[in-house]
Amino acid sequence: MATAYKPINGGGIQLRPFNTHKRWVVTDINHRSDSRLISVIKGISPQYGEKINVSESISIPAYRETDQLDNEDSNTTSFLKSKHQKVVWSGLNQMFFKHRPRVERDLYASASIFSIPQNRLGDGVKFGSVEIVDTSMTSSDCESAIIKDRKADEYHGHLYDSGLDTSSYVPFGNLVGYWGFNDEVVPRYAKTDGVIEDRSGYLNNGVGRELNYIPGIKTTGESVLPSGTMVDFGGIDSYIRIDHKPQYNFFSTTDYSISVWAVLPKNQKGKKNSPDTNTLVSKRGTYKDYGQDKELNHVLRRRNIVTPQYPFNIEVFNQRAEASIAGKVSISLSNGISNVEAVSTTSINDDKAHHICFNKKGSVLELWVDGVKENTAELPMDNNGDITLRGISNTNDIVVGSRTLSDGFAEDIVPYHNTLSGSLDELRIYNKSLSENEIKSLANNDYITGSAYQTDIVGEVFYNHGIMVVSDPRPKYRYVWTGQSGTWDYGDEVVNENDDVSNSSEYGWLTKYKSSKTLHELNILCEVGSNEFNVSQNPTLKLNNNSESSIMKGFVTGSDFKNYFTTVGLYNPNGDLIAIGKLASAIQNRDDVDITVKVRLDLDGAFGAPGTGSLMSGRTATVTEVKDKQGNSKFVWGKLDRPDILIQGGYQPSTIDTVNTFDTKSNEGRNNTYTI
Repeated sequence: MATAYKPINGGGIQLRPFNTHKRWVVTDINHRSDSRLISVIKGISPQYGEKINVSESISIPAYRETDQLDNEDSNTTSFLKSKHQKVVWSGLNQMFFKHRPRVERDLYASASIFSIPQNRLGDGVKFGSVEIVDTSMTSSDCESAIIKDRKADEYHGHLYDSGLDTSSYVPFGNLVGYWGFNDEVVPRYAKTDGVIEDRSGYLNNGVGRELNYIPGIKTTGESVLPSGTMVDFGGIDSYIRIDHKPQYNFFSTTDYSISVWAVLPKNQKGKKNSPDTNTLVSKRGTYKDYGQDKELNHVLRRRNIVTPQYPFNIEVFNQRAEASIAGKVSISLSNGISNVEAVSTTSINDDKAHHICFNKKGSVLELWVDGVKENTAELPMDNNGDITLRGISNTNDIVVGSRTLSDGFAEDIVPYHNTLSGSLDELRIYNKSLSENEIKSLANNDYITGSAYQTDIVGEVFYNHGIMVVSDPRPKYRYVWTGQSGTWDYGDEVVNENDDVSNSSEYGWLTKYKSSKTLHELNILCEVGSNEFNVSQNPTLKLNNNSESSIMKGFVTGSDFKNYFTTVGLYNPNGDLIAIGKLASAIQNRDDVDITVKVRLDLDGAFGAPGTGSLMSGRTATVTEVKDKQGNSKFVWGKLDRPDILIQGGYQPSTIDTVNTFDTKSNEGRNNTYTI
């Protein structure tokens, strides 16, 4: 039986990468199965003040160590069934969060982690494929969090709660100062508490003194729980100082606003005969002064001279004020001559969280408490409708929780700096006036629909690592993936069904994602010339049907006989058959035109595994990725290292088993091309 071989020419091999995706549906019921192998673990800050359980992982039996660990014995416990939650948190923080720009998201006090093993991940998680349905946050079956992902960059994406209405959120671009007090996950008690981080993007960090960090503002609605942390002005000399910056040059003709949450007791700190107000947020109490010491060196001094010219001042009337106004909020601005002030109708000195908004809108100063406009004040105007009040801007620093600094320049120490009694949270400054809906959004801290934090982001997904992390100051997301109380205590009642694949339990979860894998399509052009492969391999055409005979039957030798080919075989340089392509129908071999058969192979990786046999047997291939002006990739063989793949042509029906059957397509013309 005759056999014909022909080498592939230099341009006959092309490589094209393409992405494939596999969809996974994982629940609290099936995540530990052999078909999923997903680890659900939990991390808690090493110094977080609560007892913690060890984490549960796929690598251990269903049995779980139930001993609780506290801060004292956590490093001495000898028997742990899985990763210590403090170790998990620290490792996660070190790898993904600690060294990121501070404007990006933090790892908060606790974190729930969904870890995908490599054999269920491939090259990574597909962008936009993540969907988490979690029912751990509520006892109501109808309430659940639906969390999805959106791409941030090539390496990570944000996990966001798709159920939150963000239409009333204040645009982030108008935020010129944001101190949320959630960047610290452990209490700090030092005299000087370091930086109070500004997350507005301007990075104008504040400096605190004698501050305590306590559980933050409580949610409302179905569950009343603290969210995040807030700063408590518990010391006699407590304050926060924020440097003046050009973005705080507010004028009477511009619009701006200040938003803050406050929890205040009935009585305020203060000495006898001190002022009848205590300051929440003000820009009137201190400024930088570069004076000279005895050696005439310029030194920075903080001057505690209260200026009568300021763009904003938010205070609360203390117990030394008249009984009718004690506990009420005052907002004001002044040019030193004319003072514009609005006082609330509601007293907020009840140890409950209240939202306060100073809103400068045109010629009107608005005071909002808990999303309700309580009072307004008009700025003076002339007959033409122009604001006549001028000169409210200054270069003073912003002081929070105090009238002036308790440790300012010695010569300027005032007898009454009036440190605030109580706590503040979520301080924001905007360079625009806020609409009613925007103010109500800032004042909403509902357990389910709350928007006080002005973000729908609740965690992050690190695509290439197969790690999903939910970590957020809001209690709604504290136990995602970990059950009703964070101890993997899922219920038995089935509440979710999806695609008839599996079910999740009450207080459980269902997570969908797609894994990605880059494969490569190898296109090989097998050229059959008009005078090539013109001998049949069909033994029935030989004399006496003898395959060893060299004599063909008479009808074969005539000019009217036309042979056909049905099969293409690909061989490596060692003569090893590496692929067989079976045509859907036999193709007639013609003596007037050339024929090209395009063979397409899908390979796991670039040309399979170079050097392991297959296409590269016996030599090393050099493949170069070339990108065009549009950034599209093309893979090119090295000129000297191209493998000498051979083509075998077979004629008439073949007895060779097919590996794959492909469709064929014929193009009339000088060169017919068939794809298999």
